[in-house]
Amino acid sequence: MEKAILTSIIITLTTVLCGQDIKISVAPTINAAPAYLAVGGPGQNIKAGFSTSADYRHITDKRVTFGFGFYYQYSQVEFVPNLNSGDMLLTTEKVNLASVIFRSIYDLKKDFYLSFDPVVDLHIGYDSEQIIDNQTGLGLSLAFGKCIKIKETIFLNIEPRLWIHNIVPFHDINIPYRLTTAGLNIGVVFKQKNDSQIEETDSN
Repeated sequence: MEKAILTSIIITLTTVLCGQDIKISVAPTINAAPAYLAVGGPGQNIKAGFSTSADYRHITDKRVTFGFGFYYQYSQVEFVPNLNSGDMLLTTEKVNLASVIFRSIYDLKKDFYLSFDPVVDLHIGYDSEQIIDNQTGLGLSLAFGKCIKIKETIFLNIEPRLWIHNIVPFHDINIPYRLTTAGLNIGVVFKQKNDSQIEETDSN
């Protein structure tokens, strides 16, 4: 399964190199891994992490556009003792994820946008003795952002983003922990004009 995911990452990155909109960004993040709809188990404290990414999308004159991206996330999850059982020590676990994100962007006015993005995650260096589950699987990411023009084709991008991983696990688990991350992406966008924009500029 991991080989298949790595292959899809390589194919995706090769395909999107012809994209017209390229964004490089980094983000400080906060992380937890709740077991949604589950009762009991250890508690958790929110911990810091970071994310870095490269995104590509095809520019058109439509309101909705699509693209791809490659993300790396480093997260920490701190589990605290269960007071009912007393059989667990305070421990912090590290999670490294490599992800392919399939972006769908809805452009708003004044360079604001919304983004709704399915994610394919690969949990790097997973240890079966960890409390947190293997996060390899399908997830979802949501964002609201704005591009601030610096030059004609260069923009500063500010994007609060939420990731929920392991929604559809690729491994058999009963009550999965789903790594949930909130971050502030700060990046630089290199935009290329599409044909309609070039024609409009020439006509002026």
